Amino acid sequence: MTRGLMTTGVALWLAALAPVHAQETIKAKFGPDAEPITRAASYVRTAPAPDYWALAPFYVPQVTGSACSVASVAMMMNALRGLPNAAADRIVTQKQLLDAVDDDRWRDAVAEDGEGISFTDLAHYVRRSLEAYGLDAEVEVFHPQDDSPRTLAALRRILADNEQSDGDIIILAFDQGTLTGDVGAGHIAPLGAYDAATRRVLVMDPDRSWYVPYWTSDEKLLAAMLKPDRADPEGSGLIRVRARRVSG
Repeated sequence: MTRGLMTTGVALWLAALAPVHAQETIKAKFGPDAEPITRAASYVRTAPAPDYWALAPFYVPQVTGSACSVASVAMMMNALRGLPNAAADRIVTQKQLLDAVDDDRWRDAVAEDGEGISFTDLAHYVRRSLEAYGLDAEVEVFHPQDDSPRTLAALRRILADNEQSDGDIIILAFDQGTLTGDVGAGHIAPLGAYDAATRRVLVMDPDRSWYVPYWTSDEKLLAAMLKPDRADPEGSGLIRVRARRVSG
């Protein structure tokens, strides 16, 4: 082989190897503390998972980069109301929810390049949304202050109790990067399920341009709730909404 042909052959060989080396440096979609449901679906297939099946038909992406709150509340409203019986009754959309609550501050916060909302604001808009749709429900706010065993035990009790029926839905407020391994930012998402045996939570992340639902440990979720950010310097938490059923 001549020197020119040898040089060309080496160049082609190196070019063929280049994609392999490039692939080795690509960052994984999820970090070590999150497992996508595409690789871990056994729980929702074998357990009743009432909240997951209440939410899944209404699982939607946030319409802007700041609209995780309105997407999560819309999913919660639909899961608690259920599918309307009448053809004329609409499923709750993000736009319809904002119109029903009619609050310019929330609209501005969830617009493209908006600042988002704080955990305190989230509790406020959850209550406003329930009122706007005439849904009678109890709102419980859990705002952890530390990562002590006592706080973790309290979180686990809430998660386990919530998993018993589809009559209550939890909305999580947390640092997304703590769970996914990506850039940290305050985020909001419904809780899809809690597997008490493995102590893992299923996060129904509305950031659908990047993620699918994923599992993470309840300990990591607590850490993500406690991490401060600009909107919530004292950390976030969860909001549990229980629909009040009328008997008879």
